[in-house]
Amino acid sequence: MKKTILALAALTTGLSASAQDNASAQALAVTFDATYVSTYVFRGIELAGASFQPSVEASYGDFYAGVWYSDDFAGEVSSEADLYAGYTFAVNETLSADVGVTRYLYERQDGDATELFAGLKSSLFLSPSLYSYYDLDNQSTSVVAGIGHSVAIPKLGLSVDLSASCGFVQQTNGADDYAYWSVGAAVPYKFTEAFKIVGAVNYSNAGASNPGGRHNEQDQVVYSLGASFGF
Repeated sequence: MKKTILALAALTTGLSASAQDNASAQALAVTFDATYVSTYVFRGIELAGASFQPSVEASYGDFYAGVWYSDDFAGEVSSEADLYAGYTFAVNETLSADVGVTRYLYERQDGDATELFAGLKSSLFLSPSLYSYYDLDNQSTSVVAGIGHSVAIPKLGLSVDLSASCGFVQQTNGADDYAYWSVGAAVPYKFTEAFKIVGAVNYSNAGASNPGGRHNEQDQVVYSLGASFGF
């Protein structure tokens, strides 16, 4: 009887610990973000000038969903709202997969679209990632590869987050296919565990894959400043 009681106690303790771990893993997390950008650039192409871009994202376990918004300060470009949801899961100890869908909505123009995405992310050196996107409405495909690395500056209590990416967009709506690349640096500063500000600078370059095509080469330097609060 004593052994049985001890065994049940051990089992109960184990189940309790497991339940606590699962509850922690499944906890709801919400993040609010508000960012100013000097230029709104999407996949290498300038879509608007200086813009205000707030967002909110909620995650529960491996599921996440959010709303992202962009409003041009000059009011010359239609505001945009993106609704997205996805699921992230571990493939192995160093590799995770991410799948989901994004709905793009525009206030004063046609072109609302739904896009599916799938990607792989690694925790290895430089945190490489590879994503593929397919636009169901425009039947266009985008492939984006990226890397990143954080450099700590202990004396200042800061870090510099470096990033680089390259992509290719294949279009079927009469527009030219094109390739693009970008490099950037961001400096986050944590006031508390829940609140931080992030200053960043990014350079991007995009050009038509068909010389002489209707899509002209673009290059931009974009500055941004944002604040993030999560709980």
